[in-house]
Amino acid sequence: MQLELLKNELAAQEIQWKEAYDAVVAENQTLKSSGSEALLAAQWRQRYEACLSEKEDLQCRLQIEVEKADIMADQRRKVDAGKFEMKYRDLKESFRLYRKKAKEIFEAQQRGDVGLVSIADKNSDEAKLSYIKNLMVNYLSSDAAVKEHMEGAIGTVLGFTPEDVARIDQKKTENDAWF
Repeated sequence: MQLELLKNELAAQEIQWKEAYDAVVAENQTLKSSGSEALLAAQWRQRYEACLSEKEDLQCRLQIEVEKADIMADQRRKVDAGKFEMKYRDLKESFRLYRKKAKEIFEAQQRGDVGLVSIADKNSDEAKLSYIKNLMVNYLSSDAAVKEHMEGAIGTVLGFTPEDVARIDQKKTENDAWF
């Protein structure tokens, strides 16, 4: 049905072109027979200038659209950069806290200070909690590919046993098999 419609449109377009061509040929024959070559040249000059004007207009429109596309691409990059910048700052802060706690524990062990190690353990729990919070926020707002990697990190911090991991994997495969 659509093919027939397109064939009909093409046939109608061909008829219009043929009529326009015949009109131009007839006009050229009339002008040539009456010896009006200057008039013929002026007519062709007018057609050339109309085509040139149309070309310049289309080039201007194209330039405007290219500039709009560039502006939109820049805006998309800025939005994406903002998201990644926030994730980078969160990870950097988590890493800073981790290094600080590790340094405190190491120094306490070097000094043999058992009291500080228990305080460090308390601070370590706070750091773990902060790390888990950060992981969960990132986990809940990330893609599926990133989630799998983050699940391993969460399991490590929470101390999942191999049985826990196996149970989670089994449940995942059951859910995937359903689809």
